[in-house]
Amino acid sequence: MSNALVLFMKAPRPGTVKTRLTPRVTMDEAAELYRAFIVDTLHLAQRTAVASLFVAWTPDDGREELESALGCPGDPDVNWLRQRGSHLGDRLSNAFADIRQDGWEKTVILGGDSPLLPLAFVEEAFEALDGHDVVLGPADDGGYYLIGLGGPGGSGGSGDPGGPGRRRNATSRYDRLFESIHWGTGRVLRQTRAAIRASGLSCHELPAWHDVDRPADLDRLAREIRTLRAGGDHLIGRCTETALDAVIRKGRDK
Repeated sequence: MSNALVLFMKAPRPGTVKTRLTPRVTMDEAAELYRAFIVDTLHLAQRTAVASLFVAWTPDDGREELESALGCPGDPDVNWLRQRGSHLGDRLSNAFADIRQDGWEKTVILGGDSPLLPLAFVEEAFEALDGHDVVLGPADDGGYYLIGLGGPGGSGGSGDPGGPGRRRNATSRYDRLFESIHWGTGRVLRQTRAAIRASGLSCHELPAWHDVDRPADLDRLAREIRTLRAGGDHLIGRCTETALDAVIRKGRDK
């Protein structure tokens, strides 16, 4: 198998994750919700048979804490990759470079902010990289929930990576996707699309989805879980459902 699925995750420490959910929830509750999100994201990734699984962790001293939170210490099917860089663009670029250096042909990076993401979206991403250089999952907030890159040749699925010169050129073009982007703003998706066009890369876009970042997103999350359960799906988002119910019950008791 030459596909890599990389989950970008943080150690779920209060005050460092999902801080925009406050004051609707406390910092401790936000951290517990995030822990549930990433566990459900890991379970999603483990259900795909199309890629080997990596967890890219941050901060540097957070791997053991994250392994414990995910419940996967010592799991031989989970590979670990340290996030490197001072901002998200650096960390994404370095992660793709590390994976390419190890010879993986197609790489998809997924965050831990979309615990109900359909598995079909991830599978579509890898399929799309057979014919495109880049795949993007647009998020409703103007960012993206997923990004994938093809092999080092940047050949748009032709299967002909070319010689070393072309590989270096393709790597340079990919790197441009993470430069001069205003991370954390509603311009990320628009600027990334422009960088893809300027780099001469082909792109496939997945259906739009949403992250859970703000208090209103918790209400939507609760509605979506109820819809899933009413439709007979009792698998997706189980940890998220438990954590969200606890927060809702506590709010009612105040």
